[in-house]
Amino acid sequence: MAGACLLAALLSGCASVPFHDDDSLVTGSIKATPASLPVPDGPAPKGIAPGDWTQAKLALDQALAARDGDVSVPWDNPETGARGTATPVGPTQAGCRAFMISLVDGKTPDRWVQGEACKSRGGTVLNQVRLLGRA
Repeated sequence: MAGACLLAALLSGCASVPFHDDDSLVTGSIKATPASLPVPDGPAPKGIAPGDWTQAKLALDQALAARDGDVSVPWDNPETGARGTATPVGPTQAGCRAFMISLVDGKTPDRWVQGEACKSRGGTVLNQVRLLGRA
């Protein structure tokens, strides 16, 4: 009987080694770091939560980079429930392009943000950003 137990233990191999779900375990010479997306530079217009503005700017950056120049990219912020779309408008002139961002948060009437996105060495810079009235 003792032989059968010993044989079972040997055949179980790694199954008898306790498993630890530990994120600090490093298995290679390079430690993983989270990737960051480029976020266009520009402060949030008055009345828009910073987290909502960050999500909208990420969508705008994707829309500006799209091969199809007239694309709307949806965005949402699960933390606040706000959502909308980011849309480049009109042609690019002198490295800048107009844009519109819709904002639906369920707390206030739907709104629009209008501005201009310009490419610079450090990324995209938003200028002349203003909050418009109802969508």
